[in-house]
Amino acid sequence: MLKKFYGRKRFLILVLGLSLGLFSLYIRYSCLREYINPIATSSIFEWIQKPAAVRFVGKYDRTYISWIAHSGKIQMRFYDHKIKRFSDISTIDDLYPEYGIESQDDHNAPSLLILPTGQILIFYVVHDVNNSFFMKRSAAPEDISSWTKRQTISDKSTHIPYNYPQAKRLADGTIFLFYRRGVFYNSDEFYKVSKDDGQTWGKAKKLIDFGSDGVYAFIYAKNNQIHVAWNKSTGETPKKNVYYMVSPDGGETWQKKDGTKLNLPVKENKADIVFDSGDDPDYAWDIVADNQNNPYIVFAYKDDPYHEYRFAWWNGSSWVNSFITTSSVLYDTGEFFSGGIVIDPDNIYNIFLSKKHDRFELENWTSFDQGTTWKKSQSLTENSQVDNFRPQIVENYSDELSVVWSSGIYEGRVDSQWSGFNKVNIQSELTKDSIPTSCKILAPLKLYKLFAMFKKI
Repeated sequence: MLKKFYGRKRFLILVLGLSLGLFSLYIRYSCLREYINPIATSSIFEWIQKPAAVRFVGKYDRTYISWIAHSGKIQMRFYDHKIKRFSDISTIDDLYPEYGIESQDDHNAPSLLILPTGQILIFYVVHDVNNSFFMKRSAAPEDISSWTKRQTISDKSTHIPYNYPQAKRLADGTIFLFYRRGVFYNSDEFYKVSKDDGQTWGKAKKLIDFGSDGVYAFIYAKNNQIHVAWNKSTGETPKKNVYYMVSPDGGETWQKKDGTKLNLPVKENKADIVFDSGDDPDYAWDIVADNQNNPYIVFAYKDDPYHEYRFAWWNGSSWVNSFITTSSVLYDTGEFFSGGIVIDPDNIYNIFLSKKHDRFELENWTSFDQGTTWKKSQSLTENSQVDNFRPQIVENYSDELSVVWSSGIYEGRVDSQWSGFNKVNIQSELTKDSIPTSCKILAPLKLYKLFAMFKKI
């Protein structure tokens, strides 16, 4: 009856109009997916300060996530796994009134440590501001609404920048706080120890000293073993080589993987070289250890157009490495900043990485032959209109929330500070539908053919 009333042509035009209307709604709600909010807006992670997110199961089952906001605020919220909701955002510290634009540097992003009691410790710096090295603790266990006063924890008799705090609690309860003193081209790695859950700290001890070169170190602790991977920075080729050391006895002694003893601080001519990058840059991104305390390291290697990710391990007698996949430098100003790659500590051969397509997408890659070859197993993001980068594995993660990352348009250095993250958000598996995407369901050619068909009617 309807077809007879409108005529064949009018009927088909009506169907086309309704179809395009429904398709527009699909684009709006399925492709752009703006109805879900990110974890945080105008905010970012760093990649050395780990962990930025920790799941703790006590009175509650919650994942706590921390970041630096572009406003200069250290912030946090949690996801409650029982009620399936995110909390409101809590501001732990507002650095801007005291430090101005220097508070807006992405190097100020915090790292977390949650004690067995549920009390949360948070560590952070103000990049390139001498002695601006801080910590706070939650006033109550499993509660982010109230915090102690800011505590300065820089070392005595120093007047130098601090960076990259990483706190690790060993099986015996000792907390090791690792950090860098100095600037990128001339710095040393230090640590200090607390025996009373961070109430007091012992004397600083120098871990790595490469003379006039700088260091970028990543720490992983398992039971009472401490694993360290690092690069050196010469100021010319931004970062070079990958090095390794381990303490098998809670910091009492240090050694190479083959058992050769090391004296602290470790000098370059004594260090265990995992990978010699030659004249090319490389950058370690993550280190973990398996249940036998065998270390595994992932790193980015070579500049564009030959940028790639690699996986390194000890084969029983020497360090070996394998090619994972190609990518591209995220922000190329000579500092060799990659999209990023991390290892799942519960499954060594499961990796999350940021790979360049039209934009940087977050992908899951897996090896079924103990790291020799790699294959993409899933795409966490696809067809994004922004970049997805700097992934971090949630410590003690749950299946529903295992990885967090930065997503947006990163513009790097602005007015001498690394503050170009105003267009960057914090994302996860639970919030990724808020990432704007480009739908490619109907290609332009197919649309042209569709309209041409109706024109002939």
